[in-house]
Amino acid sequence: MTTIVNGHQIASKIYRRIKRQRRASAKLGVVLVGNHKPSQTYVRKKGEAAEYCGVDFLLLHLPSSISTKQLIAEVKQLQQPRFGLTGLIVQLPLPKHVNTGKVLESISPSIDVDCLTQTSLGKLITGSYWIEPPTPGAILEILRYHKVRLVGAKVVLIGAGSLVGRPLANMLFHEQATVSVLNRSTKNMAHYTKTADVIITGVGKPNVLTGAMIKPGAVVIDAGVSFVGKHMYGDIDFASVSKKVKLVTPTPGGVGPLTVAKLIENTVKCAQKLSKES
Repeated sequence: MTTIVNGHQIASKIYRRIKRQRRASAKLGVVLVGNHKPSQTYVRKKGEAAEYCGVDFLLLHLPSSISTKQLIAEVKQLQQPRFGLTGLIVQLPLPKHVNTGKVLESISPSIDVDCLTQTSLGKLITGSYWIEPPTPGAILEILRYHKVRLVGAKVVLIGAGSLVGRPLANMLFHEQATVSVLNRSTKNMAHYTKTADVIITGVGKPNVLTGAMIKPGAVVIDAGVSFVGKHMYGDIDFASVSKKVKLVTPTPGGVGPLTVAKLIENTVKCAQKLSKES
């Protein structure tokens, strides 16, 4: 029988953990550029989650016409002690004319709760990280919650992006999984997916994975999001995949709620670390 993951249920467990462990004052800052509707929705959910956990929330909403230089200046200003941030993110995607890499590098690693600076990414490679990137962390939370064994498991990641595929691959190496990362140049993806114990997608394109591409009893985690009109889709053909797998995440209601929960947890962990160091 197929288990359909309830992301909200697992997120509630994380929120209870946050409330139980929170000792230092925590504050999350979010920089939102432009009026991208999905981004506005994500930011609203992050604000609601922060409030629920007793974490202060600061939103800086800037026009889409802002330059890279101006945006970096705004991000640096937010990191002044008077704002008291223990977590800071720049909501992605940014407008095409903005240099995303330069903007992200202006965030101090000590409050980089999205784990997107080069320092944070380096810690993922060496295994010295102490907070998990929100979406990869959400995926691992799901696998832990449902007791999916990763040691020696054949894991296939579809998508090599900086938010899911690349960081998660490094984290799975440290879990002693056997990892294959497929990208847009990979030919015959089914050759890899048909023998995988665990398949994780993070592409942002509907129907990248179908039931015909997987073996019976596999575990499938769908971390991709795309919109057609107002409707949200994941990467998988849920109808065909859910008939063959042991465990699968829906979209919405799967990875997404946990990603927000992990972000808030990171903000609290950074607050505790900063408090100890001060």
